[in-house]
Amino acid sequence: MTEEPESGGLARAMFRWRSYAPLVAIAGLCLGLARGRAAAPGRVGGWVAAGLALAALGLALRLYCVGYAPAGTSGRHRRQYAAALNTFGIYSVVRHPLYLGNVLVWAGASLTSGWPAGAAVSALLGAAVFGAIARHEDAFLRERFGAGFEEWSRVTPAFLPRPALWRTARRPFDWGRAVASEYSTLHTLGILALLFAALRATAASGAAPGPWWWAGLALNTGLYGALRVWRRRARPAS
Repeated sequence: MTEEPESGGLARAMFRWRSYAPLVAIAGLCLGLARGRAAAPGRVGGWVAAGLALAALGLALRLYCVGYAPAGTSGRHRRQYAAALNTFGIYSVVRHPLYLGNVLVWAGASLTSGWPAGAAVSALLGAAVFGAIARHEDAFLRERFGAGFEEWSRVTPAFLPRPALWRTARRPFDWGRAVASEYSTLHTLGILALLFAALRATAASGAAPGPWWWAGLALNTGLYGALRVWRRRARPAS
C-alpha cells in the first residue's frame, strides 16, 4: 500500500486542499490594503523586497526538492503518496523541506502586500496549516515504513535543517521536472505582488496603476505562457 489511509480527519482535508488555504489569507490582506493598512510609502518598498527575497528562497527550496526527488515521492498529489522513503539530499537534513518551502513562499508572498502586521498573521496561519499537515504526513510515513521512518525521524528535524546530517542525493537534478512542477508558483507570486501593488496604489491615490503595472502583468503572463507551452511540448507521449 502506497497511498494514505482513509482516516486522517482535519489534517487530511487540509492536505488535500492545501493549495486553496492561502486564499483566506489573501482575501484578508486584500481587504486590509483596500482600507489603506499598508506601511508608509517610504517603507513599503523595503517590505516588498524582503517578501520577494523570502518567497524566492522558498521557491528555490521547492525546486531543489522536486528536482532531486525520486519518482513517487515529492510532488503535487491530492492524496499523500510515497513509493519509497526519501532520506537523501535535502531530506537527510530536514523531514519536510517542501512544506518548509511552502511556509517561506506563503510568508514572502504575504510580505509583498507591504502590510507587515497583516503579513505576520498570514505567515502564522501558513505555519499552522503546514505544521498540521506535516504531523499527518509523519503519521502516514510511520505507518507505511515503520522502523525505517522511526530511525530517520529520530535524528532528522521536521522543519529546522541540520546540515551536519547531509547525505548526497542518489540521482542527478532534473530541471525539467522541477520547472514543470513549480512554474505555476512563480506565476502566482507575480500575480499576487501585482494585485497588492494595485490595491495600494488605489487606496493611496484613487488612481489606476500606471504603465509599469501593465508591463509587469504582461511580463508575468508571457513567462507563464512560455513555460506552459514548453511543459506541454516536453511532456512524454503516453
